[in-house]
Amino acid sequence: MDQDLRRRLDNFKIELCQSADALRKLLSELDFGLGDDCWIADHSPIFGTLYYRDVLNCIQFPLAHLPFQAHLDLGLVHLADPESRRVYSEMNTGDCSWDTQDELPAAATIVPLICASNNTHLTNFSGDQHAGPLNLTIGDIRNDIRGTPTQRSWILIGPIRCPQKGAKYTDDEWHSTVRTVLSPVRNVDITGPGLKSNSADGFQRRCHPLLAACLGDYPDHVMIAQVS
Repeated sequence: MDQDLRRRLDNFKIELCQSADALRKLLSELDFGLGDDCWIADHSPIFGTLYYRDVLNCIQFPLAHLPFQAHLDLGLVHLADPESRRVYSEMNTGDCSWDTQDELPAAATIVPLICASNNTHLTNFSGDQHAGPLNLTIGDIRNDIRGTPTQRSWILIGPIRCPQKGAKYTDDEWHSTVRTVLSPVRNVDITGPGLKSNSADGFQRRCHPLLAACLGDYPDHVMIAQVS
């Protein structure tokens, strides 16, 4: 941990943690409202108390994070090979992004949201507890950076607990829980000014966050699609 802190983040001087209290203070002072007091509590009849972060804060963090400055593609482009054939690579090169851009106001910046979740085994000592941590990243970060765990481009939105064995209506409750977590995104006016956010290149942009993909294994996609 001390080695990571010595590297410093965003050229910001960070003192080494000499105690647990110093570490808690450091975590509480994280930018973009992602400190230890950022968690929102919501009660669920099946999943118990749900703790989650404000998804808009989780979107603004990677947009303005200085280490990602050289790895952000905030504008749409058309790529072609030497034979003038269309080349698709990053999210900002696809037809879906171009078609969406036509529906947005001028000077709007598309922020594709990528969610990922997978059931994680926690312990055997209290009833085989599992949780499905819901993580988030943005498609404006290039794929090679998003796919590198050491770059830390994924942010935990909420550790969604798995219901007990035999519980009914678990799929509907999961969808209701995720809908609660992502509700701030639905409240962003798609035809209006969007979400004003600073970006790592030093500009303030009118961002329109849109859910673009949800990653998971086969059982997760069965639950998301609500098929048998």
